[in-house]
Amino acid sequence: MSNPSKGAISPIKGDNPWSHNSNLVWLGSTVTLLRNIDKYNFPGKLSDDKRKQVLSLLREELISALRPNQPKLVPAEEISPTEKEYLVEHFLATQSFLQAHTGEAFVLDETGEFLVVVNLKDHLQLLKIDVKDEIEASWDALMRIETKINQSVNFAFNTKFGFLTSDATQCGTGLVAKIFLHLPALSHSDLLQEILNKHQEDGLIWKGLQDDPNEIIGDIFVLQNNYTLGLTEENILSSLRLVATKIMVAEKSHRQLLKQKSEEELAALKDKVSRAFGLLMHSYKIEAIEALDAVSMLKLGLDLGWLKGGDQATLNQLFFSCRRGHLLCYYGEKIKQDDLPHKRAEFIHRTLEGLTLLI
Repeated sequence: MSNPSKGAISPIKGDNPWSHNSNLVWLGSTVTLLRNIDKYNFPGKLSDDKRKQVLSLLREELISALRPNQPKLVPAEEISPTEKEYLVEHFLATQSFLQAHTGEAFVLDETGEFLVVVNLKDHLQLLKIDVKDEIEASWDALMRIETKINQSVNFAFNTKFGFLTSDATQCGTGLVAKIFLHLPALSHSDLLQEILNKHQEDGLIWKGLQDDPNEIIGDIFVLQNNYTLGLTEENILSSLRLVATKIMVAEKSHRQLLKQKSEEELAALKDKVSRAFGLLMHSYKIEAIEALDAVSMLKLGLDLGWLKGGDQATLNQLFFSCRRGHLLCYYGEKIKQDDLPHKRAEFIHRTLEGLTLLI
């Protein structure tokens, strides 16, 4: 497979952790800490002058806390809508950044793993992505940053409700952790809902890639903590890992069973993989959701030995690079909206060049 995304224009100036991700099931995780500064109203109730005060108060502390990874604070008004969309996709965010304006800012570092959003819904949104199955280490990294900032800035805290956030349901720890699992084998069987129900725990919820539990795109299921109050951070993360591990084992076990089935039993699944291959390799136009669904089937087909000439890392990256924000950055925002499905198809053709169907 080729990698046409090299050299793309994007707000992520350093390395891209997704380009090294060859994971089969646990695609990645995100950990977010929400904090607000004591004595200031939440951003939604702040004047522009007050927003600028908060930003000025946090600027040097954030830069210092993220060193030595060459952090850069960029005012929201200096980032284009396309770049903001790219950040949403890259960091697997569900909250739009398009409304960010004067007095709000983003802090990025060269690793492409950290994002700090200032003054959007909360004064501070610290986010880290992880592709190494190290969600606990991600939380530790965020806590080190938070602790360093807290040495100079007091956070809004209540002895009964913990850290105070603009959304009352996120008070307490202010921790939102998500694990992104790719479950095509279970998803295309009759076992998925039974297994999800069996391994469900109180305080955890399942969602789709775009935060909708009723719309699953690309067979990606997101496991997330539903409560941030009344639990410790360790409780939240250990519960997430326990359930995610059980589901991963079920997905991998079902894939092994598929490899032992007869040609007749596999006919329907092979047809889905073949159709996905044809759609991605030969479409003149393709929409983002149908592309993601088809990429999911190729990932499964590659793992089952039904494809050659490709690798999981390229397919994982395609989950991001074929979406609107990434494509617009790659083409320098020169694509008209009506031309985007065709340009997406062309991009996918080049990315999957050399991939061969064996069935």
